[in-house]
Amino acid sequence: MLEAKDIWKSYGNVGVLKGVNFSLSPAEIVSITGKSGSGKSTLLHILGTLDEMDEGELLIDDINVNSLPEKKIAQLRNQTLGFVFQFHHLLNEFNALENVIIPSLISKTPKREAERKGSELLAYLGLADRLDHKPSMLSGGEQQRVAIARAMMNEPKILLADEPTGNLDQEASEHLHNLFIRLRDDFDQAIVIVTHNIELAKLSDRMLQMQAGILHEM
Repeated sequence: MLEAKDIWKSYGNVGVLKGVNFSLSPAEIVSITGKSGSGKSTLLHILGTLDEMDEGELLIDDINVNSLPEKKIAQLRNQTLGFVFQFHHLLNEFNALENVIIPSLISKTPKREAERKGSELLAYLGLADRLDHKPSMLSGGEQQRVAIARAMMNEPKILLADEPTGNLDQEASEHLHNLFIRLRDDFDQAIVIVTHNIELAKLSDRMLQMQAGILHEM
């Protein structure tokens, strides 16, 4: 599903990733933990084609990303990957449904079809009565579920989550991680989660730890 081989990344004279190898199987949840500055978010951004590596190789769904031009990488990102971040990045002037359907509109899906699918996703996530609510009218946990629905709109093969519970309380965090398990079970969704929360990371199928730019099995 996804394979990274011997990934190196530096910023100036600071080595952030030092020969990282990583793989992800279908319908697998992998958590990556580690201290701030250990390189885990940098790795996630490289896996998501949001940042470039200095050296190494990245294969997504058997496609060698290194060989693709930027336009093709953008298409791969839109069609194959979904992103959930600590800060939800919802547009305040749009309601929940309008926020959710943005990826489908970018990929030229007819608006009526996008709205139907977006409504179904929000209902699945327990937000059927929040379609016309703007982000300011939603709790933090509800905003994060809207962000997950948006990430799922184009049926990504891989969901990448960067500190998705960072701004949530314990109850909302547990609910969100249980939701990831449901996505795996109901949609065979492959998920990579970067998190500081060790207890919640234990709910994953596999746990890895980033230490000083090197990824370790736990």
